[in-house]
Amino acid sequence: MSEAEQPTKTYRGNCHCGAYVFEVEAPEITSLSDCKCSICSKRQGGYLWVEKPLTVIKDEGKLVHYSFGPKKVDHQFCGSCGTTVIATIDQFPKVGVNVRALQNLDLWGLEVKPFNADTFDPQYVAPAFLGVEPTPAGFEDGKTYYGSCHCGAVTTAVRVNGSLENGTYKGPIIECNCSFCARGGQVWIYPTSAQLAIHGRENVTYYAFGHRVWRKIFCRTCGVYIATEVNSDQTDDEIAALPEFVRNFRATHVDNKPLNLRVLNGGFDFRAVKPLIRSDGWNREPLYVNP
Repeated sequence: MSEAEQPTKTYRGNCHCGAYVFEVEAPEITSLSDCKCSICSKRQGGYLWVEKPLTVIKDEGKLVHYSFGPKKVDHQFCGSCGTTVIATIDQFPKVGVNVRALQNLDLWGLEVKPFNADTFDPQYVAPAFLGVEPTPAGFEDGKTYYGSCHCGAVTTAVRVNGSLENGTYKGPIIECNCSFCARGGQVWIYPTSAQLAIHGRENVTYYAFGHRVWRKIFCRTCGVYIATEVNSDQTDDEIAALPEFVRNFRATHVDNKPLNLRVLNGGFDFRAVKPLIRSDGWNREPLYVNP
């Protein structure tokens, strides 16, 4: 049975902040394309290409357009929260939908289908890190990994003990299914500020939600999420109004800067990190309400 002949259902999706809400009609989704091209690896994975046009429910005009190379694909993400939502190709009738942006899907229950688009030409050339490398005390025998957003406006360097690839890294490696991480497919490690250097801060945007204790850092040009840090924009009054356990959490994590492993370059494959812990963040308070 061809795709056009399969029974379809209506899926609703949105960016995390709710500035862009849409519906799409598609056959039942049972798999998730894991595209290994340079942009999908860094941003969220692969797209579901659908025959029928989207029905836009809400559009606050915050979508940012990003293309590269031959500029045939228009990748669109929310400039407020960074969520990748759709992609279009010139003279191609289908629309690419970020499956991760769809509501009420058990992403961990979907079949993952690798798509090795990283072999296609032109090959992606990762930008060099141009900042001051981190030299944390006690990490003299460690390893430095370099990363970047896709467009190269933001680059990173992180110093860790052990190796992220062979299981000797000393620290948690976490994939979370909370409302935010599910949409971006991030895989996190938790270095301190002394271990992580971010070059190109003038090119980033910040996004905070929930208790607003954390703020997410993403490139305003290409939408790649870089890291997370304690939200320094919170006022003393806002901090005092937080629940006690949240205030305590904030106080004990001021020096942490979780890094999204998707940004790492140099042939690093975030899919191969060990051991990977899956954390159920969907049921963590305050609960997210789909728009």
